[in-house]
Amino acid sequence: MTAGVAGRKHLQRLRDNSDDVFLLDTLSEHAILALVGQLDGQYEIRAIFCHAGHPSAQGEVGCIVAQACKRLGLVYSDPDAIAACNNKFLMRRVLRKHGLSSVPFALCHNEEQLQLGAERVGYPLIAKPPFGGASAFIKKCSHWEELRSHYAHFVKGHGAAACADLYGCAHTLPEENGVRYDYVPGRSFLLEGYICGTEGSVECVVVDEQIHPLLINEKLLLTERSGTVLENLLISPPTSFNHDQCEQIREYAVECLRAVGLTNAVVHFEFRMTDNGPVVIEINPRVGGLYVGAALRDLAGINPYQLYLSVLLKKQGINEQLEAGARKVAEAGQHYAMLAIYPEHSGFFKGVEGMEYLDNNASVLEYAQEEPGRAIDADIEEHYLLKCWVKVDDAAHARALHDAIKQNLRLIIENPAAEQ
Repeated sequence: MTAGVAGRKHLQRLRDNSDDVFLLDTLSEHAILALVGQLDGQYEIRAIFCHAGHPSAQGEVGCIVAQACKRLGLVYSDPDAIAACNNKFLMRRVLRKHGLSSVPFALCHNEEQLQLGAERVGYPLIAKPPFGGASAFIKKCSHWEELRSHYAHFVKGHGAAACADLYGCAHTLPEENGVRYDYVPGRSFLLEGYICGTEGSVECVVVDEQIHPLLINEKLLLTERSGTVLENLLISPPTSFNHDQCEQIREYAVECLRAVGLTNAVVHFEFRMTDNGPVVIEINPRVGGLYVGAALRDLAGINPYQLYLSVLLKKQGINEQLEAGARKVAEAGQHYAMLAIYPEHSGFFKGVEGMEYLDNNASVLEYAQEEPGRAIDADIEEHYLLKCWVKVDDAAHARALHDAIKQNLRLIIENPAAEQ
């Protein structure tokens, strides 16, 4: 059974995928508790599943559901930890408090604060919204004029992002040393010191307070656009990190998750491996995008969604299942890659030509195409117009396959502005 807020888009999708749909007047703890009370005589509610990895303009849904579950005596993820993960400013603050490897950072709300913050953080730096998704409005800035221009672009165009709802809502953040911070969508901006190194992710599961760092993905190819950073190609298991480095990455991920206090969650932990060790980029209390689910399935033998439901239902043997999955990853002899094809320019996406190339390629295990028929802005966020999960021999094979797919397929994007 699915609960959603009245007036939401794509309501038919909920009805198509649910036995019953209940519409709430507001996204609030009170509304969720009232619904559970309404259903109490008919059902025994044993778990509430929620996508905790992004907020909403109507409220931070992960925290709200967690608080409701806590009141109901159900399994829940710690709500303060979810808040600290979703807001990258709070995440940096927690890591600093625990003395873990991080970078200088500053939360800014206007151009004056932005300039002062940049002077403290130092160039080059990464400028981005504290909340968000799809890598929207993320940019590496090397000097003040570049940063000022990027911030102006964000303030003017933040509402045009397809993921604009994921900026969350205006609220006051927890104080630190007597200083109060506010968060305002479309104004608040986070500056972070630039991290130089090879990027990757650790896919983790937390059962109660026990943390399992299952799988490391390495990002082989990243592309910087004017207002976003695109992940073009990843490989699992990684090929650039040796055994000792992988152990160091896993230990660091566990330390960071323990510091933020996350419980009962599937986690997508992003980092860069520097000369001095791993440094976190973000901690997402959710299953990673692209084909992270397929990576967990094919390398660890784990379905992350079934596993999360098992955690919520307090089933026995979960830790043993995760330990067996970690051993399977350690013994893996086969590499896999996930790749994405993005638009080269903005316009109206009409589809992809040449899909038979994927059907006839034995290395391609799965692929998915974005639904055609919508306008896209290629410069402010990710648009996975095509994504693939493939079997590869090594990093060179993964790169060659990525290039071959780009050459043999053609994205059809009408660009009226360019044609005038």
